[in-house]
Amino acid sequence: MYPILKIGAIQIPLFQALTVLGLLAFTITTILILEKKEKTQRKTVNRILLVCAFSFPILVGSAFVANSLFHSIAEKKLVLGGITWLGGVLVTFPILLLLIHFFCPRIKGNALFYFNLLIPALALGHAFGRIGCFFGGCCYGGITDSVLGVRFPPHSPAAHQQVNEGLIVHGDWSLPVYPTQLFEAGFELLLFIGMMLAYKKLRGHFLETYCFAYGVFRFCIEFLRGDSRGSVGFFLSPSQLMSIILIVYGVLLILYHKRIIFKKLHDKMDVYQKESKLYGAHLAHDVKSVVKKLRALKEDGALTEEEYEKAKTELEKRLDSPPQNQQ
Repeated sequence: MYPILKIGAIQIPLFQALTVLGLLAFTITTILILEKKEKTQRKTVNRILLVCAFSFPILVGSAFVANSLFHSIAEKKLVLGGITWLGGVLVTFPILLLLIHFFCPRIKGNALFYFNLLIPALALGHAFGRIGCFFGGCCYGGITDSVLGVRFPPHSPAAHQQVNEGLIVHGDWSLPVYPTQLFEAGFELLLFIGMMLAYKKLRGHFLETYCFAYGVFRFCIEFLRGDSRGSVGFFLSPSQLMSIILIVYGVLLILYHKRIIFKKLHDKMDVYQKESKLYGAHLAHDVKSVVKKLRALKEDGALTEEEYEKAKTELEKRLDSPPQNQQ
């Protein structure tokens, strides 16, 4: 663990640096997926990114509240501090979905599909975050005598906990522990790669894939964790309980897609999709294609200059006009 990277007189806190890299990775990947793969209009992409930026404080805040709650249960007194990723995800996912629906009118009715497209970027960004956890020394694993064990320096969270438990003398490096941060980072990276390789097949189901894959992995990796994560009052760890809830999210999404539950909501989204079809997220790409064809017709003499300019002006007006029922 190296919490501070020193370059001459410059000191860079690696946890914060990796968090920033994770946010950049999320943003760049989202733009590439929406604009390059899906040909989504730039205005829609900007709105989605703006909604994501607005949701980030909600993610951090709910992660803070969840972590504080679980530690308060364990200590039987009010304890504030720290964050837990799953606590933030479980709260932010439905909120972000609603925000996309209401604040991105060109894809109204398709909010769930476009939310799906954010998931590969989320997995990649979280992978960077977990590497930051390794450098920061948090989220470490239990003690092990295997070749996978990593020792953290004095005053690190792992060493501090082992000092309190009387396992090592104050000032010594920690005993070898599982680098669970790197295990999770590796899993998230593989999940990202897998989703991108199977992009065409999974593009409408990234969210369910993430809920099941990450939920199961996180439930299992908890058996290797050695840090204090609070309590829920019974035998499951907080993250295991939240992993089960995340898997339930995945089940509900599958049932929704099959129209077994929330049938009226599903039908309502179909209506929104039909009403906003002419003003969809691909509108800019479609208009440019039509204008290109009109230009070819003009050059061939099939259209006059006046007819070409009139048709082009009408098409370009549609780019800035919201759907009639969404003024």
